[in-house]
Order: sequence, then C-alpha cells, then structure tokens
Amino acid sequence: MGQANTKADRATRLKKALAKIEALKPDHIVCKNCHAHLTDLVMLDPSQMEGIEAAFAARCELCNQDTWALKAGKNTITDASKAIDSVTGGVGKIGVSDKPE
Repeated sequence: MGQANTKADRATRLKKALAKIEALKPDHIVCKNCHAHLTDLVMLDPSQMEGIEAAFAARCELCNQDTWALKAGKNTITDASKAIDSVTGGVGKIGVSDKPE
C-alpha cells in the first residue's frame, strides 16, 4: 500500500499562499484620479473575496484618493467596483493594466 500524502502544516500553507499573492504584486499602480504612479502598495487579504486571486491598495499622496488593484475575472472586478462604490459613496473608475512581469 502506498503512503498517504501528508498535508503541510498551516504556517507552511499560509507562507506559500502569501508568496503566490506577493508574486502578483505590481511595481506600481496608477491613481485613477490624478494618474500618479503609486508604489506604496498594501496587500489585502483576498481569502474572503470570492473570485479574487490578489488585491492591493494604495492612497495617493497628491490627491488623497484610494486606488485598488485586483486580479480576478471581469465580472468579479465589476462586482467589486460596485461594492467599493457603495461603501465609499464614490463612483469608481475601472481600468485594465498588463500583468506584472
């Protein structure tokens, strides 16, 4: 009989998941308000956001606006934008950018 595969411990699985998300982090995102390059990105926890593989956010120091970067399918991005708008009371601008290299 073969030996059953053992599951890695929780800390190892978490470290691997975080490394996968970190690999998707872009060098910068463009402010959707003033188009400044934002480099101080905060990784958000996507585990409770169905359909989102990775999420990052940054606040623009020039115009004081938040910009999010999400890796997900088109419908998920649209739904996330609507949810953000409902919470912030704003009208979001959805943009598309290339994948990080």
